[in-house]
Amino acid sequence: MADKDPRQHHTPQVDVPAFRQTLPPTARAASEKPDLEASLKEELAANFQIIQLLGRGSQGRIYLAREPALKRLVAIKVLAPELVEDQTARLRFQREAQSVAPMASHPNIVSVYSVGELKDGRPYIVMQYVKGRTMAERLQAEGRLPLDEALQVIGEIASALAEAHKNGVIHRSVKPQIILQEEETRRSYLMGFGVAGIVPTAVAEESSLHTQTGELLGTPAYMSPEQLLGQPVTERSDVYCLGLLAYELLTDRGPYEGSELQQLVAARLREEPKKLSELRPDIDPELSSLLERCVSRKPGYRPSAADVARRLALAPRSAGSTAPSQPTQTGPSLWSRLLERRVPQVFGLYAAAASGATALIVMLASNRVFPQSTISLWLAFAIPGLAGALVIAWFHGQRGWQPIRPIEVWLLAGLAVVWLAASVMILGG
Repeated sequence: MADKDPRQHHTPQVDVPAFRQTLPPTARAASEKPDLEASLKEELAANFQIIQLLGRGSQGRIYLAREPALKRLVAIKVLAPELVEDQTARLRFQREAQSVAPMASHPNIVSVYSVGELKDGRPYIVMQYVKGRTMAERLQAEGRLPLDEALQVIGEIASALAEAHKNGVIHRSVKPQIILQEEETRRSYLMGFGVAGIVPTAVAEESSLHTQTGELLGTPAYMSPEQLLGQPVTERSDVYCLGLLAYELLTDRGPYEGSELQQLVAARLREEPKKLSELRPDIDPELSSLLERCVSRKPGYRPSAADVARRLALAPRSAGSTAPSQPTQTGPSLWSRLLERRVPQVFGLYAAAASGATALIVMLASNRVFPQSTISLWLAFAIPGLAGALVIAWFHGQRGWQPIRPIEVWLLAGLAVVWLAASVMILGG
């Protein structure tokens, strides 16, 4: 493994293609400070054998290493030498490990094994080593992906984002450069949690201080409209970036015309995206609509990452698919989906209100304030009303605005017919 070309290996948080554009291979090795690799070899010798430099990015250096005790290869990321005195950079570097650690069991997120500091105080992260190439490199070499494989990648990254959101982490920088595809299994991994934001809570208050509103974190070419405007960033901002990724994987282009960054940013703030179905006619219309919603300028209209993962996991695959068969994330369970849509909460509130109203109506009818038929009329309304409330919660219980669907209209209309028919029977009887 040590004698292979290091450019064949890629690890988290390193934009290798961009690095190659600015620094030729021979200059890379010569420009790296020798004391950093020497320090790693000396200080980590008890646990790791440093093999070679894999690459570098603006935030750190990545080394391939062997862990003899567990007989495995790992990637060790060390804070860049020029950022040692930068407190903000150190905090973000440390937060990367803190963000990923709770998600270590997810199959589409690069795992963090351990963290530490060198004698000079420089932090490092020991991570899962994945042999493969970034999606940016694959797009550059091959163009757009086959339909089934593109949908598989999008579904896996959506599943990874759903896991991050469940743990209160907003990625902020989803793009092809930080999507790594394993060479053998073709499994996709989400990396690059260095600029992730922590959803503000009492526990995460300290971490959230470093991602304040108005601070532009990430890559402008892969930012949501609200990010570009410096507005609060939410989980739906990640979904927008996921939509941009989907367009690129499926069409090898974005949803807007223009080659200059300024043109693309302006279009993203003012124009509606191109229809994915027009750029990739072979995609299923429902999936096309789902992914088009991801790049809506209105965050509330975008689906959740969990919903995208679930829909793509259930999407039919073409008979001629060349994508490898492997376990696919099936998305959240039915109970999780019910909770996400607040169905149990709506049921509880309705049941409590209906019970109170029923008790009041029975008391008034018993005292002859209302006729006895009022009780039957109320029950004829309350039972279909409960079903209607649950239907509305299912289709509109998530945060933000959700579109009205034909099936929802038909269900509510059917319940209204049941209520009217029951009321007529009671009054006529």
